[in-house]
Amino acid sequence: MSETAINKPLNGWWVFAAFFLFFAVIVLVNSVFITMALRSHSGVVTEDAYRKGLTYNETLQQARNQPAMSSAFHFKDNIVYWSLSGKDNQPIENADITAKFQRPVKDGDDFTARLHPSGNGVYSSEVEFPVKGSWKVILSAKWDDKTYQTTQELIVP
Repeated sequence: MSETAINKPLNGWWVFAAFFLFFAVIVLVNSVFITMALRSHSGVVTEDAYRKGLTYNETLQQARNQPAMSSAFHFKDNIVYWSLSGKDNQPIENADITAKFQRPVKDGDDFTARLHPSGNGVYSSEVEFPVKGSWKVILSAKWDDKTYQTTQELIVP
């Protein structure tokens, strides 16, 4: 028995359709990725990055010159608590406390809140978050010509 193979040339409308479908899928997937990238991040990591870079050494020196403090940060039931005490474990009672809340994944949701004294060096404030998720909190205290700043992260359920 002999087998004869019939070789047909690769042509016809289905070849065009396969090529078209292949490139259409690539364009569609790339379009989805580009749209997701443009909607999820503005591209701006920090405003005035060049000027902040020039003063970076000054920023580091200010961080080294902060007073020796101990602090504790807590978040429960939409209330932010921050307790401050000096190096001798004496509570700081007369501080002006500001908390700046930043959303690391998206611009436009950032806000600032003032924390009020609750006694014994504890400052608190009820905070209403616009969205759930990960937040960066920059806590700043000013008292008696001194300043102290720290950063905390929290997850809003």
